[in-house]
Amino acid sequence: MSLIKIKTRDFSEVEISDDMIMKFPEGVFAFEEYKEFVLLSPLGEDKFPMWLQSVNEEALCFIVFDPKEFCPDYAVTLTDEAKTALGYSQGDVIEYLAITVIPDEYRNATINLKSPVVINNSQKTAVQMIAQEAYPIRFPIFTKEEN
Repeated sequence: MSLIKIKTRDFSEVEISDDMIMKFPEGVFAFEEYKEFVLLSPLGEDKFPMWLQSVNEEALCFIVFDPKEFCPDYAVTLTDEAKTALGYSQGDVIEYLAITVIPDEYRNATINLKSPVVINNSQKTAVQMIAQEAYPIRFPIFTKEEN
């Protein structure tokens, strides 16, 4: 384990441990050429929201949430393709994250429950997949009452 510095979109330069880097063998949808990302948690370790930051492109960053924060019964089936890309073995620790879209009017922010980022914490690999289940691409973060 060694420490490296990366440039980030929102936090300038940060120092991370190289064992924090997750490999995305297939990249993220529309950004397939970027294969290494790190999760940054500005509110403290394992607190959401988190930033899924590209290690190699400081401008490429996604704000992510645990989908169960908004949909407590959220559950998707890990596809065979995702298992292969993740190097999944029985007993590996899998985590699902939902990418957030935050428009200028932040109260209209949504999360993508249809295409979760799946992280194999045991292998430090990740993939974005399309869920077979009927989840929306744009699930509102705020209710009308909160707006």
